[in-house]
Amino acid sequence: MNKKDITIQILGQNYTIKTTGDESYIKEVATYVEDKMNELKDSGMDSSQHLKIAVLACMNIADELLQEKNIHKHDNELIDKIKSKTLSLKDYVDQQIVSFEKRNKVAK
Repeated sequence: MNKKDITIQILGQNYTIKTTGDESYIKEVATYVEDKMNELKDSGMDSSQHLKIAVLACMNIADELLQEKNIHKHDNELIDKIKSKTLSLKDYVDQQIVSFEKRNKVAK
């Protein structure tokens, strides 16, 4: 797939992104980043401190990402336990069926 240039704007600055990604998705990401930066600006930070705002916004976004990863890690651990219990239960049921079939053959 060919890369294309997509121009986005964050805090009044234009950035050209070379990507194979979907343009609407890239713009959605840019909007999210800008919203996070604006939250910091609106909280009283000096709006001329673009680098500081960008770094703190990055920290906030990374925090959100890591929190979600931890939630999914816990979910995956729970899913693994459920799979393990399900397989154990299946093995038990299979053993009971075999045992039942053997008893019925002997009884006939």
